[in-house]
Amino acid sequence: MANQELKDNIVSWLTLDNDIKSLQKQLRIKRKEKKSKTDEIVNVMKSNEIACFDTNDGKLIYTTTKTKAPLSKKHLLTSLTTYFNNDPNTIQTLSEFILNSRKDNVKETIKRKIKKQ
Repeated sequence: MANQELKDNIVSWLTLDNDIKSLQKQLRIKRKEKKSKTDEIVNVMKSNEIACFDTNDGKLIYTTTKTKAPLSKKHLLTSLTTYFNNDPNTIQTLSEFILNSRKDNVKETIKRKIKKQ
């Protein structure tokens, strides 16, 4: 890669990075507004027992979703302690095996650090 081509790539990358930062800032604002409106609509639908609203391009449907909490080290140790009736040897060995057998993901990228003015 020629020197000038590398410079052009860096300038282009920096321009794209600036554009992305600007768009992300706008996205954050829009998401915050959307969350506020969502909360208001959900409260109305919940209190008035409305299952869905018809709109020009579809429907707004009120749903509830159950998800499992993430598996933390604290929860793992508590559950193992309960299951193995406070057998510290088994608990320690099993928890170390589970925690150490997790897959490590490696991602290569570049990161921009902007000078503070």
